[in-house]
Amino acid sequence: MQIDPRRRATRLLALVASMWAFAPVLSRAAEPPAAYPNRPIRFLVPYPPGGSTDPIVRIVGQRMGEALGQQMVVDNRGGGSGNIANEIVARAQPDGYTVLLGTVSTISINASLFPKLAYDPVADLAPVSLIVSGFYLLAAHPSFPGNTVGDLVNMARAKQGQMVYASGGTGSAPHLAMELLRQMAKVDLVHVSYKGTGPALNDLLGGHVPVLFGSSASIVGLMKAGRVKVLATTAARRTASLPDVPTVAEQGFPGYEVDAWYGMFAPARTPPAVIATLHREVVAALRITDVRTRLGALGLEMVGDSPAEFARTVRTDLDRWARVVKQGNVRVQ
Repeated sequence: MQIDPRRRATRLLALVASMWAFAPVLSRAAEPPAAYPNRPIRFLVPYPPGGSTDPIVRIVGQRMGEALGQQMVVDNRGGGSGNIANEIVARAQPDGYTVLLGTVSTISINASLFPKLAYDPVADLAPVSLIVSGFYLLAAHPSFPGNTVGDLVNMARAKQGQMVYASGGTGSAPHLAMELLRQMAKVDLVHVSYKGTGPALNDLLGGHVPVLFGSSASIVGLMKAGRVKVLATTAARRTASLPDVPTVAEQGFPGYEVDAWYGMFAPARTPPAVIATLHREVVAALRITDVRTRLGALGLEMVGDSPAEFARTVRTDLDRWARVVKQGNVRVQ
């Protein structure tokens, strides 16, 4: 049976038309994905502007942005003990355009303080790199009669439940640094919680509280001005920036260490290639002499480790601080 030539032509035209209609779709599917990044990257900080984290994100973020050809826009989202910023990033599109500055407090400690978090710090956040590592300083008012950690512990034992110490907030890393020392020394100290490191330091300077743990960035200037005296650092070993200040560990508490780390995270399921790009630029920024000088002046050590290494640090600290929080029965209001 022969097909009418006119019907054959009609069918051919219809086939060509249908192929033409799908051509844009096929063309778009064949196009490679746009190069990353092709627009600004939002860098969330879980604290208000002006804190000790600002120099880190602005110095490193600026250099990363220059190398990537896109601006790293710093977005301070304070409140909720850091959980607000964490949740925003955990719920963001995993495309590399929203990243987080996480700290030992907001990532590893909060998981134990807030059992009903709306996100999982391990399952919902992808480690990119540990950027810098810091430490805390045990500072005292100049009139404090002791000069060592041993002096502090002996005074606390002589007056069980009477000696007080300050911190910038319940559950903060400086608070738990003292809680860890209290547990290791088996002494009873009274915690006085403030709404931020600034008010706590003001009362220390005024002689209203005798001691506290604080960041090196907030303490070193006061120490050099003679307004506080420093008894110890929480680092594992003496630091190059403060070689004359002994560690807590070497003063009778081996194994004591509190690492004040700061690292970059992306949403989970961010493509490995994007994670690799971000990691590469973090490491490159930390190799720049100006960056090392400026961050080193704050008592910070450049790290830039791999995503896998950073993930191990997070898991180790999650377990460690869970034990401290549980043993100390630490509760946030």
